[in-house]
Amino acid sequence: MQTESAPAAHLLQENQSLRDALAALKQANAELQNEALQFKALAQFSGDHLFMLDRKGTYLFSNDNVSSFGLSKGGELTGRRLQEVYPFDASSLYREKLAAVYETGQAVSFWHEVSTGQGARYDLVMLYPLFKEESIWAVGGICRDMSAQRKIENRLFQAQKMESLGTLVAGVAHEINNPINLMLLNLPLFKKMWTDLLPIIEGHTPSESTHTKFGGLTLDFIKQNALRLITDMEMAANRVARIVKGLKAFSRKNNPAEKSDIQVNVAVENAARLASSTFSKSKAELQITLCPDLPLLRANLQHLEQIVLNLIINAHESIRHDKGWVRVETKWQEKEQAIQILVSDNGRGISPLVADRIFDPFVTDRQAEGGTGLGLSVTYNLVKAHNGDIAFRSIPDEGSEFVVSFPVSRRHKTSRIMVVDDDASFRALLVQVLTRQTAGLVEGFANGTEALIRLGSDPPDLLVLDMFMPEIDGLGVCRAIKNELGLERIKVIIVTGFPEHPNIGEAVRMGFRQVVTKPLDMPRFIQIARNELDGISA
Repeated sequence: MQTESAPAAHLLQENQSLRDALAALKQANAELQNEALQFKALAQFSGDHLFMLDRKGTYLFSNDNVSSFGLSKGGELTGRRLQEVYPFDASSLYREKLAAVYETGQAVSFWHEVSTGQGARYDLVMLYPLFKEESIWAVGGICRDMSAQRKIENRLFQAQKMESLGTLVAGVAHEINNPINLMLLNLPLFKKMWTDLLPIIEGHTPSESTHTKFGGLTLDFIKQNALRLITDMEMAANRVARIVKGLKAFSRKNNPAEKSDIQVNVAVENAARLASSTFSKSKAELQITLCPDLPLLRANLQHLEQIVLNLIINAHESIRHDKGWVRVETKWQEKEQAIQILVSDNGRGISPLVADRIFDPFVTDRQAEGGTGLGLSVTYNLVKAHNGDIAFRSIPDEGSEFVVSFPVSRRHKTSRIMVVDDDASFRALLVQVLTRQTAGLVEGFANGTEALIRLGSDPPDLLVLDMFMPEIDGLGVCRAIKNELGLERIKVIIVTGFPEHPNIGEAVRMGFRQVVTKPLDMPRFIQIARNELDGISA
């Protein structure tokens, strides 16, 4: 038997060792490639901007999150220097922090504000050293857009500030209120006293005394100007009183017990009606567009009216030309499950000097025209008391738009009510009362003919019906409801001044048993209407 020589066996052993080493190298290379792919995927799909810089501030690497630079791929940033992609102030800040990392070998973090076409963006940047052996060969960086968090923090800070200010101004308003009331009570009296005394003074003053000074003023000057001085004091006191009133409104806490389910469109219409006198004195136009199918909102009607009115008046006061308009619009945002009220104008816009403080008390760019700077503060406070949000956008010399959003936790179906009565004043009273007390959409009709046209096309949830009208009377409407398929579910309340009339008896026999007699016991009538809408039997 022939055996291999020692050198040959050694060569075979070396060959096997090389094969094993090559296999291990291939496996290590495959693992490195896999790790590189994982790192690349991690870097590319990160929501943050990941990058590497050399000592001179040149980008060695960047992932594709570079849209803020106006780029689409990270490779387009590689090779550029900081001063090529950032303004002077920002690039100087980056270079300062970069030098600190190279000098200390420690990570640093800092805030950085970036101006964009949509406003300011707030970035949180972290720079950290990348070592090769014992020296730093590059600096890695993570840049995270914190704009959304900053906005939330600012809103929280604003809410805390408003609450603190509310406590403060409540005490201030109370302390100022009493002396101002005393001044407003006494100044008209003093004015009347001076008017009555002036003829007596003129009749008993020797001619040589006209140049005698009283308090440093001649008698002639006092007689000519005292009334104007008193009037000026009265005007100033009234201005302070208005400010105190605004402060009290700003600090007023809203009691949840005062809230009820209301129709936002009603608040908008009421506010528009209150603002109509202001628009009648100018050439500006008030335009109202209401979403017809808004859900009910749990709110205080008077406070909602105040919010809309303040925004309308604020918009009107910003208009300084003859072709001005103020638009008020209501919307339902399905995605956010929120009701929106939008108030826009084509006025002069909000000065950038006060734009970031517009909801703070006493901040106004119309102080010279008598603005107190409390209207938007009160509005902000009332919106927040209803768990709402208010935002605005403004372009100087083009106009502004305020958007108020109220979340709706559960969407109520808005009730629809028809009031049919030929007495216009009584019909208007019922429409107004039912709108306020049921938060429904209430329409009024003058006779049975008009009512039947609407009943056939769009049946209501509740029909309040007078029995004795021209053309088709109430009994004719009842017969049509009984005979028309699809109308049998309409709830009907008959309102009449003649409960013993045969027509009433016939309507009751047909099944219309809910009869209310005029003159109405209004609380009882409202309760009956609510019960009918809620499906509660009498």
